[in-house]
Amino acid sequence: MRTMILPLLFAGALIGTSCRTAPAVIRISGSGAGADSKGEITVSSGELCAGRVSLSGGVAEVQDSCFTGDTDVVVCTDSTSINPVRCSPHSGALAIGGSGSDVIAYARMR
Repeated sequence: MRTMILPLLFAGALIGTSCRTAPAVIRISGSGAGADSKGEITVSSGELCAGRVSLSGGVAEVQDSCFTGDTDVVVCTDSTSINPVRCSPHSGALAIGGSGSDVIAYARMR
């Protein structure tokens, strides 16, 4: 019985992941190894909208049509250090505030 639990869990995970939407299209701005001069990487397709951006003077703005307004649910975190981050979605963009030139990871959840 115990030997069957682990394979069943893996099978359930595979079935659950196969019901998702089409794979994300990765749009990378600029040239270079995966990021432009700002270090901005954006992933968006349908419902998925995520990426990372480097702050300049403690602020950044991500322009993307996936942000539809101030009712969007957005998760932001500072990837560089343990500093507070402020994210404010509005129509067509996400305004981000933080510390110095930290790299901020963001994702629109809904």
